[in-house]
Amino acid sequence: MPSSHRFRDHAAALATVLCWYALALLLFHSLAGGTLLDPNPYDSYTLQAQNWLAGRNYIADGESYSWLELAIYNGRYYQSFPPVPAVLLLPWAAAFGSAVPSNLFIALWGLLAAAGVYACFWKRGAEPSRAAFFALFCLMGSNLFWLSTSGGVWFLAQVCGFALAVWGIFWALCGSAWGQALAGLCLAAAVGCRPFYAVLLALWGCSLLLRAYRGRVPRRWLAAAAVPVALVAAAMMAYNAVRFGSVLEFGHNYLPEFQREETGQFNLEYLLPNLLQLLRPVTLDSRLQLHFEVFNGFLFFVANPLFLYWFCSGVAQRRHPLPAAQDAPLPRNGLLLAGCCLAVTLMTCMHRTLGGWQFGARYLVDLFPLILLWYLGREPSGRRPGTGGWALCGMAMLFNLYGAVYMLNA
Repeated sequence: MPSSHRFRDHAAALATVLCWYALALLLFHSLAGGTLLDPNPYDSYTLQAQNWLAGRNYIADGESYSWLELAIYNGRYYQSFPPVPAVLLLPWAAAFGSAVPSNLFIALWGLLAAAGVYACFWKRGAEPSRAAFFALFCLMGSNLFWLSTSGGVWFLAQVCGFALAVWGIFWALCGSAWGQALAGLCLAAAVGCRPFYAVLLALWGCSLLLRAYRGRVPRRWLAAAAVPVALVAAAMMAYNAVRFGSVLEFGHNYLPEFQREETGQFNLEYLLPNLLQLLRPVTLDSRLQLHFEVFNGFLFFVANPLFLYWFCSGVAQRRHPLPAAQDAPLPRNGLLLAGCCLAVTLMTCMHRTLGGWQFGARYLVDLFPLILLWYLGREPSGRRPGTGGWALCGMAMLFNLYGAVYMLNA
């Protein structure tokens, strides 16, 4: 780590962030009746891990889990999500059997994600307050907080995917072959949680390739990066082929809901209606009661104001430019990153649903690593979060704490 700020200052700031986050999760689960150590009935990843331990790649007695999203293929039931979280849960399934405390598991991965965001800014030489700001904004001031309160299959995929993505960025910032290898492992594993992280993986790969071509990094780094990516990709494709006869099919197309739908899982017809759902407002009535939709999302930058903060930062950068970091090993161009965010959003909106029952717009937290790349590409001595930034972060944390409790009561 750079020595521009004292180690103990960063250690204290990071410990404070993690303590705040851990306390918030503890208080939430206390309100829920003491559920932090409970299994989660929607944790089909643990169910898959248990079946792996029993020598099966399918879910035995799958018909008895009617509340889970299980694919049906050739008369057998399969876990219908990319498999990496189930791999992470294997030792837990071996230790706890069917009583895996998946609510605790996802809370720990949320803490790991917060530490990863902080570590990225620390690595870039940012002040402790700046690193803490982004860690809090991402994990407590966004939908990620609500996601990390419940070890259900959908939330496990998003929280684990985000944690792996930010740690992939951290290792990419390390100037060594081992760092690039670990970056490749983490980013490829993130794709095995949420497939659209392939965009982040491609950005990193193209950037590394270009830097090697220009002689800025040793070419052996390319091999170090490519080997873990290839191994993870080969393992996931082989797993898909064994189950469904296709290297790209992880099971969602064989869910009964998509089998019944004439337009299938992805279709251009879904695009405009889903985009409009991401713009549905949050309103106050005459009694000052909040009203918002809890199915398929609402105005995306209200529950996830990091998007709003990024927009304001971009405007400030245009009006009063600050130099970009010359040694940034990842893409930092704002137009490129905004274009990637837009492309992923459009592809997401071509899915039949936008995540179903939820607070906010949970699918869009998958874009946060792309936003972080922009900030990590600025000079560490650049603009610090001012009063307005901290105010927005604080309001975001309060609103998402409210949202988590609201969904608990709902």
